[in-house]
Amino acid sequence: MDELSELPVWLFDCQTTGASPTHGVVLEIGWGVALARQPEAERAESYWVALPPGLRVSQRVRQLTGFDERSAAPALDAEHVWARLRAGLTAAAPVPAAIHFAKFELAFLRDWAGRFEPGQQFPLDAVCLHAIAERLHPDLPRQSLRALAGYLGHGLGLTRRCSAHVEASAFIWHKLVGELRERGVQTWAELGLWLSAPKPARGRRRFPLPSARYRSLPDAPGVYRFSRANGDLLYVGKAASLKKRVSGHYTAGAATTARALEMLTQVHEVMVTPTATALEAALLENEEIKRQRPLYNLQLMNDGHVWFVSPGLDAASRAPDAQHVRGPLPSTSAVLALGALTALVRGAPATAALRARAVEVRERWAPGEQVFEEAWSRFLAEHGLGAAVEPAERALRRAARTLLSADALAEREEPAAADDAGRAALWDVDRVGRHLERALLQGHRLLARARWLCLLGDSGVVFREPGSASVRALALRAAELVTVGDFAPDEPPLPPPARAPLRERQARFDRLRYDRLRTLTTELDRILRDGGTVEVRAARGRVWSGAALRQLLRWV
Repeated sequence: MDELSELPVWLFDCQTTGASPTHGVVLEIGWGVALARQPEAERAESYWVALPPGLRVSQRVRQLTGFDERSAAPALDAEHVWARLRAGLTAAAPVPAAIHFAKFELAFLRDWAGRFEPGQQFPLDAVCLHAIAERLHPDLPRQSLRALAGYLGHGLGLTRRCSAHVEASAFIWHKLVGELRERGVQTWAELGLWLSAPKPARGRRRFPLPSARYRSLPDAPGVYRFSRANGDLLYVGKAASLKKRVSGHYTAGAATTARALEMLTQVHEVMVTPTATALEAALLENEEIKRQRPLYNLQLMNDGHVWFVSPGLDAASRAPDAQHVRGPLPSTSAVLALGALTALVRGAPATAALRARAVEVRERWAPGEQVFEEAWSRFLAEHGLGAAVEPAERALRRAARTLLSADALAEREEPAAADDAGRAALWDVDRVGRHLERALLQGHRLLARARWLCLLGDSGVVFREPGSASVRALALRAAELVTVGDFAPDEPPLPPPARAPLRERQARFDRLRYDRLRTLTTELDRILRDGGTVEVRAARGRVWSGAALRQLLRWV
């Protein structure tokens, strides 16, 4: 009996180091058995597979799969894994199997079968879940495993692990068998015939979220949240206009990347929280992302620390103390690089360690002596540092301000390199120079931003959004938002905060508070740039507004 509703079907997933057995090996493999009447897999197993000696896993594969040598320490050799798999396949004839991209996994499984059981019949009769989905849902924007599972109501994370993929495949099989039954496909043999027919032409993309839903949203600032059918939160975003921003996700120009289409394939509902201003929407977005950790928010969902560095910019700590007095910083690379530039300007020899730190790489990948010397000589000449009589710190700060005022340094794209070894091979004079300039500007910016955020964390802010007649005020204490509301011109000024010692203000910062004030700073800059007004009132009667504040915000 090969009734799909009762048939045990084997599921497989492989994570590999390359696209085919010719260009890669299996890194991890998982399998299990699906019964259509239930959404979970049975007898599920997964194993890291031992790599051939000397094979290095690329950074991209590590990011996708979560692989590192420590987690994969109990890896089994491929032949041992194949023997475990074959021990479960006791039937004499090939067993039914369902694999999401069957062509991919089958190439590696057939390679193993040919190496470990030459001359034996291949033990699987596999169908492709992706091919089934293309026929059942031809107009979905994406039919990848994560997109299809999410569309059907199963949550799957971004990290590609075989055990999670096997469970997602079991859920998909559970759902698709019911849809196949409605189309008269009820047996394994009928499924094979159905798949052999030409697939339907793809029509216009059909998103699960009805267009009427997002077109009915208010034309007002706020935060929106995309969720799956099972309630999983997918994405949190801010908007100056909820209606326009959410509708923008579904325009042809926006919904083009694979990641965007994958997310939108899963969105069944959008929930909104209107706010009084776009600035308040940005602050709420940051808090919501940190608190709820939506799957597709990557930029603001940072688990990192804040850092503090020594006066010489050559040592770092996660907490301020007598030796680490400058911060908070989101990372240390650019500031430590600035410390290396300072040492070099003072005449320190360009050792491999100092060259590496100046261009923000590990020592083993430092630029060579000759190329660095040429780039360094050009850097000194271009920025007036070669014959500077002023202290090194002051000379470098002057050069950084010149770079900033001239808009000479944008966020330039660097040539892509597969790994650090490839990066080292790409060093030339121009590229070293770009890294030196970036360290010069970004290092000073991060230090200036640290000083600014320590002041902003205890302040009052009065602002008017561009085109708005209403004025809003917010008060911050210890980098926390304590009040926000309307501000009338005839009201007295916000009371100035008490002045806490610098070390105490620094010690308050964690990554959440840092990102909160960084977001606020970005929004204040936007308001001024677009024609609004901002006044920041800090301790000891210090007030920033107008052109002076605009210049300060450009620096930080």
